[in-house]
Amino acid sequence: MAFCIAPPPTSNNMVKDLQGKFDALVSKDTDAQLEFFLKSFIFELGDSWKEVCDLSKKFKKYLKDQTEKRDLNHVQASNFLQQNGKTRTGLERKKECKDIDLNSDGRICFVEYLLLHYKAMILKSYYNRTEKKMTEDLSNDGVGVTGCGPKLLEELFTLPMGLDPKLVAAIEEFTAKKRAREKKMAKLEKRAEKGGVLGKAARNEIEQMMSQDLTAMNRIELTLNAAKKKGKKESGAAALEKKKKAEEQAKKAKLQAGRNKMAAMAAMFGGAKKAMLNKTKTKVTPNIDSRTKTLGKLKSKGPRQKLKKVSSRPRDGLAPWVKKDIKAKRGSITGDSKKE
Repeated sequence: MAFCIAPPPTSNNMVKDLQGKFDALVSKDTDAQLEFFLKSFIFELGDSWKEVCDLSKKFKKYLKDQTEKRDLNHVQASNFLQQNGKTRTGLERKKECKDIDLNSDGRICFVEYLLLHYKAMILKSYYNRTEKKMTEDLSNDGVGVTGCGPKLLEELFTLPMGLDPKLVAAIEEFTAKKRAREKKMAKLEKRAEKGGVLGKAARNEIEQMMSQDLTAMNRIELTLNAAKKKGKKESGAAALEKKKKAEEQAKKAKLQAGRNKMAAMAAMFGGAKKAMLNKTKTKVTPNIDSRTKTLGKLKSKGPRQKLKKVSSRPRDGLAPWVKKDIKAKRGSITGDSKKE
């Protein structure tokens, strides 16, 4: 399965980056496009990966029959799709070819055709990797499904996580041998068509290649299959599960770190607040009623102020000198009375 090495593109810059990579890929020959497709979807293809190789042969032959060099127009691509077991109505073929023409050049190259041919497989891989809810109906092998070009493009350039270098090397060796063999065969076939001694020699060489090279190709296929089985144990679903667990652990660790930070900040601000309150604590002043008076300045003694309480009871009678004068007068009056 194709699982993400990097997060899926969400910005316009990342989409442009994918489009740039795609433009670079379609500028290469059919075998180079085949090689990249195999690297990206080797696990999804399973044992049917050789069918993709057979399609590349048919595609190149069809190019030659249509006198095309690298790609097909939409009508030609629709016919090739029909010839290879992907039957659709004329309208469905037209819409799907337009949808899969990712560089909008009106042409369908081999990798674009593969995205159309294996559309259902690639979309399932996309939704399995992203864990998003599937919005397309793939019950009929994706027939008639459109509007999924960006998803197919993203999944094409999302190579399997932990892809074994030996598997990559085996794929590259397989396609290199295949390219060299087909190139040599094409030259010999042209020579054989001329006839004569050279033509006969070319036919003999072709027959030898058919027996010898097939044995060599089978050996390479065995190597590729062995590398694929070994790589499957360390890639694909296992790698995705490992990545998910690592992400969950990282998320929990990040959450705990945030909680610890908040607790530390709360403790720090709590201590600072307490210290500030201690410094700015208001001094307690006792209640002073109407009968309490202060003498002089209040002197602080601890948190309480030192107060001096004096009696405010009103004085009895008149002033002392008045009392004395009255007393004297009373005494004189009393004396006069006694004389009489």
